[in-house]
Amino acid sequence: MNPLSIFIYYARNKRKALPVLGILTLAVFGISLTLVLTATIFDGMRGFVSPYYYFVVIQPNYNKKYYQLDSGLRADVRQSQHLDLYAPIQTSFVYGTVLGVPANYPIFGVSDDLMPRLLQVTGTELLEGRLPDAHADQVALHESLIKTRGLKLGDYIGRDVNREDSLNGKWQVVGVIGGKTVLNLVALDRISGGQPTNEIVLIPKAGEMIGLVADLDALKTDRATIQTPDYWNQFIERTLNQYDMLVTALNAVIIIVLSLGVGLLNMIYFRQRTGEFGILSGIGFSRSFLVRRVTLEALLLTMVAWVLGMALSLVVYQTLDTLVFSPRGTRLSILNLRLLLGTLPVPIIVWIFSTLTILWQLWRLDPVAVIDRRD
Repeated sequence: MNPLSIFIYYARNKRKALPVLGILTLAVFGISLTLVLTATIFDGMRGFVSPYYYFVVIQPNYNKKYYQLDSGLRADVRQSQHLDLYAPIQTSFVYGTVLGVPANYPIFGVSDDLMPRLLQVTGTELLEGRLPDAHADQVALHESLIKTRGLKLGDYIGRDVNREDSLNGKWQVVGVIGGKTVLNLVALDRISGGQPTNEIVLIPKAGEMIGLVADLDALKTDRATIQTPDYWNQFIERTLNQYDMLVTALNAVIIIVLSLGVGLLNMIYFRQRTGEFGILSGIGFSRSFLVRRVTLEALLLTMVAWVLGMALSLVVYQTLDTLVFSPRGTRLSILNLRLLLGTLPVPIIVWIFSTLTILWQLWRLDPVAVIDRRD
């Protein structure tokens, strides 16, 4: 084997390689932790929007003091060729958590005959119990909320039980809904008190949601709030982007400090190898060869650290997801583009900074002086 092999060098100098490798591995793991936790929180909050991919809710613009839907708007909505069903609805909200972070999710008050239809169009199903009826204050909640709140059939929710709930009163959980869509249901007559509702729900024909949304976009008015997927996504993303900027700034500081630390450590190691590089230069190895060697050494070390850090992260997070979080209604967002893009700057920036630090010393290296000192 080539005596100048990088692998031989690391095999003979474990005390120099292992500390740097360990620091970088733990750094990748630490940064991945912030990315996985925030991605899980973000995905949980985006669950708020999931029902609106299958139907649209229109309500008066209460923020601008409108409390009734314009009859002209109702008539225009009915003209859409993409509309399959038009019905009254009333929306409230129930309290939930994602990794301990509070989040509100919509609960829809609809007629008894519309509940099975909403289950069908959203791809959800009744896992336990039954759907609520109009004879008592009852709700059917999505399984994720059931687990995160530690509820079971027969328990009660509502503002009288938990002040975080927007749903007034005290409501018994009679059904558990399963599926990717976070759908929660309550009887329309119970939540509206038997009064006419000011909101409507629009269910598109199969595969025609985009067309229905396009028709509604043409009807936008200050008098009403048309709750399409884009409407809620823009609202959610504005909030999440603020958190994302804070996490990005924190990770950037960590990477910069880490680069300075590893760069200083590599500078110390290089000073211990001055004789080695001086002799190589003195016996005829070009400066470009020495530069390539230093660059490849740093690149190999940082990429191995990144792979080890990612492997450690996946093992730890998968174990936590299986044993801790999934049973409580939260799935960790482990493998995603956000994780890869967020951790790759660690090896790249550390490699660049470490390489530049050593190259600066290598460029000033005087092989004759090194050999004279060794004599």
